[in-house]
Amino acid sequence: MKNKVKFIIKSLYICLLIIISSFLYTNFTFSNEDSCSSKQLYEDNYKKEKTELDEEINCIEKRIIDVLIIYDENIILDNVLINNIKNRFKEVNEFYLSNYNIEWQIANYQKFNFDKKTNNLSGLFSLHKDDISKLTNNIKAEVVLALIQRDINGIGIAATFSNVAMVADSLKFSNYLNSVVIAHEFAHLFGAWHTQRKNDFMLFSGANKLSSSNESNTILKLMRNYNFDYKTIINKEVMLNRISRLYKRHHAKGEIDPVARLLTDVGQSLYQNKMYDESINLLIKSNKYYGRWGKTRMILSKNYYELDLLQDSFTEYTRAVFFGSKPDKGYENKLKKKFIDLQKIDPTINNPFNLNN
Repeated sequence: MKNKVKFIIKSLYICLLIIISSFLYTNFTFSNEDSCSSKQLYEDNYKKEKTELDEEINCIEKRIIDVLIIYDENIILDNVLINNIKNRFKEVNEFYLSNYNIEWQIANYQKFNFDKKTNNLSGLFSLHKDDISKLTNNIKAEVVLALIQRDINGIGIAATFSNVAMVADSLKFSNYLNSVVIAHEFAHLFGAWHTQRKNDFMLFSGANKLSSSNESNTILKLMRNYNFDYKTIINKEVMLNRISRLYKRHHAKGEIDPVARLLTDVGQSLYQNKMYDESINLLIKSNKYYGRWGKTRMILSKNYYELDLLQDSFTEYTRAVFFGSKPDKGYENKLKKKFIDLQKIDPTINNPFNLNN
């Protein structure tokens, strides 16, 4: 009996020590700023499958993102314009610091020759994006913001998960709305998509103030420490699936899954570099996330054409047009000719363009 009492007392003592130790460790952990590394949060968050990032992140380090500003040759970078740009960044940072503890910092200004002839901001962006993206290779900057000051269709554009944003204005960026556009395009770099919330700076039809909703907060809090290099996330299936799930819960009508955008953009680059098999793999993967984007189907068709997989090429071309892609008559005629040439060699081959077959 005496030994049993001693055993119980000893067990209670051990339990008490464990409880006290756990309490002290917990308090130490949450009072130690170094133990709450924002990088670690980024590495850990995408592994969480059972919970969503709908709650406020209470323990994150301030992140400073250096931005290289490039401007068109017809822009005069005078004191008025510089002060306007600084004021725009001040307004953007007030919003990003209060919501995500992110500060955008101007690293440098650089003139850039936007020599491609187009009156459309989207076209100008597409033609120069790859060259602009490389500007960060040898300087202290993570992101490039291109300023276009001319009469052009469009006010802002950014490639999802890229490091390039472009905004346009003919009034020297003197308006608060310019700040909303810049903040909006910066969010796309983290993978944020358009929403239908009127109080959200990612509003599909164009926001007029810097405020956010849960829809945008979820993706920005998940991706706030993304390093703007798609290679670091493109093979992380758990991360991509998580982003896509968040998109499916909160997206505007007609919007395209940001993961599909990423995979298609990279697939297009691989196609342009004649890496057809690698491109096909990514484009098929993109279709699994969002199969109704004509752009993906068109690039996939052209990959199949290069590998002489003509039936697959025809199938994807018709799907591309069905899903809204503009018909490429030059490419279509090349594909038709291929079938005609094959029929000369083997008359049993059907030409799918011939409706009589």
